[in-house]
Amino acid sequence: MNAPLIQPLYDDVQHGTWALLYGRQRENLTGKAAQLYLESLDQMSALTASTIPRVDLMTEQLQATTGWSLAIVPGLIPVDDFFALLAQRQFCTSTWVRRRDQLDYLEEPDMFHDTFGHVPPLMNPEFALFMQRFGEIGVSLRGNEQAVIALQRLYWFFVEFGFVEEQSVSKAFGAGIMSSFGEMEHAWDQRTDLRKFTLDGVMSTPFTTTEIQTTYFLVQDIPEVIREMEAWHASLA
Repeated sequence: MNAPLIQPLYDDVQHGTWALLYGRQRENLTGKAAQLYLESLDQMSALTASTIPRVDLMTEQLQATTGWSLAIVPGLIPVDDFFALLAQRQFCTSTWVRRRDQLDYLEEPDMFHDTFGHVPPLMNPEFALFMQRFGEIGVSLRGNEQAVIALQRLYWFFVEFGFVEEQSVSKAFGAGIMSSFGEMEHAWDQRTDLRKFTLDGVMSTPFTTTEIQTTYFLVQDIPEVIREMEAWHASLA
C-alpha cells in the first residue's frame, strides 16, 4: 500500500504567486460570483490569502462543517478513483502551484484551482450532498462507459463551469471559472448566451479541456440538479 502523500514546503516565490493569484481573483469575483460561493469562501478561513494554505487545516474546517476532507493526489487520477473519493466525502487536491506566467489560464489543474475553486462550496450542505451522491452514482456505474461519460459532462458543465441563478440574476459558480482570471472574463462576457440547464442537454454536450470554454449552462438551484441526477440514475436500473 502506498504511503499517503504529504504537502511539500514552499519558498517565498511560491507563496508570493499564491498571494497574487488569490488577491487578483478575489477582486475579480466581485459582482460576478454566486453568493453561495462567496459566502462559503468567506467562511473558509483555512483557505489563506497571503500564503499557500495547509491541506490539513482545510480538512479540519471541512470536517467540522460538512464532514468532507481533502486527499492529496499527484495530479489527475483515474475517473473510478475520483468517484470513489467523492463517495467517501473526500475531494482530491494537488499541491503544486502554477508559475507567474500562467496566472490568467492553466490547462492542467493546480492547487489554486483545486482549493480556491472547489473547496469553498464544499462548506455548503446542499452542494456537499450533491458531490457525495455524484460520487456514489459514479461508483455504481463502473464499467458503463456511456453513463460515465454523461456524468463527466454533468461535472464539467455544473461543477467546473456552471452558472447559477440568484434572485433572477445569472452568477458564475463553477470552479474552473472561480479559479481563472481569463475564464471568468470570458464567461462573464458570455452570460447573456447561457443555455438553460437540462440534464439531457448537459449530458449530450461534448466538452474540451484544452481551451477557454464556449458553452455554459445556467442552473436554477442545486436541489434541481440532485433531483434530475437521481431520476436519471434510477432510469438506468
